[in-house]
Amino acid sequence: MKRTFFDKQEPNIMLMHANSQLLLENKFQFIHPYDMEPCRDIIAFVDGIDWTHVPFEDEEWNYMLNRQEYLLDLCLSFDISGDICYLQKGKDLVLDWITKNQTTENWRTIDTGIRLMYWEIMIRYLDQELLLRVSDNEKIKQSIYQQLNYLDDAYIEKYDLSNWGILIVAGFFIISHRASDMCESSVYQRMLSRLTHQLHLQVQPSGNHWEQSPLYFMEVLRSIVCIHQSDVLKDHPVQTLLEEKILSMYHFMPHFVTPEGTTILQGDTDEMRIADVMQTLSLLYQQSLPPLFANHVTVDYLLLYFSHREIDYSTWEKNITQCVDEKFPKIMTDHFTGNYYYHDDWHSTSSYAHLYNGPLGSGHGHLSLCHIDVTLGGDNILVDSGRLTYVESPLRYLLKEAPQHNTVVINSHSFGEVVDSWGFEAVPTSLSNRVYEDDCFWAVRSAYIDTQVNGDFKVVRTVLYIKELDSFIILDQVVDIGENAFSNMTRYFNLNPKIKARQEQDHVSLDIKNKRYYAYFSEESMHVEESFFAPTYNDLVVNEKIVVTSSQPTQYTVLTKYSNAVVKETTVQKTDNKLCSEEKCYGMAITIDGQEWLIYSMIEDTYSGHKLYKIDGHPVYGQFGVVKIDRNNEENYMRLF
Repeated sequence: MKRTFFDKQEPNIMLMHANSQLLLENKFQFIHPYDMEPCRDIIAFVDGIDWTHVPFEDEEWNYMLNRQEYLLDLCLSFDISGDICYLQKGKDLVLDWITKNQTTENWRTIDTGIRLMYWEIMIRYLDQELLLRVSDNEKIKQSIYQQLNYLDDAYIEKYDLSNWGILIVAGFFIISHRASDMCESSVYQRMLSRLTHQLHLQVQPSGNHWEQSPLYFMEVLRSIVCIHQSDVLKDHPVQTLLEEKILSMYHFMPHFVTPEGTTILQGDTDEMRIADVMQTLSLLYQQSLPPLFANHVTVDYLLLYFSHREIDYSTWEKNITQCVDEKFPKIMTDHFTGNYYYHDDWHSTSSYAHLYNGPLGSGHGHLSLCHIDVTLGGDNILVDSGRLTYVESPLRYLLKEAPQHNTVVINSHSFGEVVDSWGFEAVPTSLSNRVYEDDCFWAVRSAYIDTQVNGDFKVVRTVLYIKELDSFIILDQVVDIGENAFSNMTRYFNLNPKIKARQEQDHVSLDIKNKRYYAYFSEESMHVEESFFAPTYNDLVVNEKIVVTSSQPTQYTVLTKYSNAVVKETTVQKTDNKLCSEEKCYGMAITIDGQEWLIYSMIEDTYSGHKLYKIDGHPVYGQFGVVKIDRNNEENYMRLF
């Protein structure tokens, strides 16, 4: 069955088979879709493998080496070719690791859990082909027993709320049957209890993982699917909880994928294409599939292996087509973690937005409150800068700081403070989020407190998507809570590295793939500068960043495909015809092709005098709304908040 996917050049199996050829020569390269710390450089061991080797002064490479996820590649290469050399190499790698790792000195719990899962796959193949001697089996069993006890003994309470915990227990349950006569039942019960706590604590009711990193979301999801599909806990109540969480995460997962088909770079993560997991879970659990993930056949062979299902390429392709659902929900509102997502539709030419304003999560979080990702017409425009590395270094710290995200900085002082790869001296506090959606608009309003030495500031970001215009408006407003401490606001907009930005008189042109988009800003000071972008771990490229600064506390940005847009501030009055300050109610106008859109925003309550406002003479009420004036001068007023 696997051969049919190879013959059709399914991308994952081609990558894994190519990697098997390296492994036969003791060469290691980590470029699989869900490698936690990928590295394109190939490291070769000529005189035997040194399992403690640390190249590039980055211990993460050594962790990848010891996880032995590459054992699955060798098994697939055997399925494709029938050549026993691949399984013999897998056997050698397992036995060599055991021989050279008799103590726990070079062990970590997360790597041990991952390694045991992939050992189970390789051992089953070796058993089927009768490649293990009695002495080999005894050696492997003793090592499994030692590692299972290590996972239990080294487990600490914080793992209940960490992706480490899930990966630890996954490896434990997948392989524990091979040493069941040696392990005490109390260890098994403790692991069951830990798994139950982890599932309740880590996977939010929305389906998001609490750490909010798409990469670690995927690691957790794939691990619990392996437990569930393997049926090692089939008679235990936790099996039902596993399926509940899997389905919840499945329906959340598409929302952190842009129309370009890559995941957003929230926190410590990499750009990933997750269509293989989407397709595999869609088939295993008979779930609908957004069209974005059905463009070509792609398989997650780890999940397919533990499902014990045999399926060929043509059947897979047919079943995927039947699962496609154009009506898959396009909005995800996650109040639990403060993440808000909008897809215009589920095709590669659509528009998309994601805004984050919630708890930091773990040490994998970045200082990025009110960061927004934006895609227009299928092209990623505003992006996060990524993570690059976990090595203690200035670049690691820089990529975690606010200016490397699409954020607001008050008085030239970035909110929060990074102290090292995993720690912070201070972080801002998110306050509230509101979401609105109808046939005309999608909008989200978020607020947080920026605490500084000279005063506290409430920052309110409102994002409006006008569906008719296929355009985004970003409105940022600052309330000085202290005594006139506000002096300036700087806003950062990090661009897709494929974009070439050109500063014009009243806007910035954004050129990408023979298309042009336009960014209009209200600030008096604007420039484009070089910055850094890390699409994956160990991969750094140069991109451009737009930096705009103003001495006024309210500023807007308009992102659109229209070259003839006219954007300006507009007057707001109370019904007594007195002009009001922008701190009380701010107004702006967008005119495109003879149609005008008046947008108003009031972020503090009006409690004295007239309560009704007029924007360009049109009466409005509420915190946020739009007045559309069409070509026939007909007015349509819509209150959103």
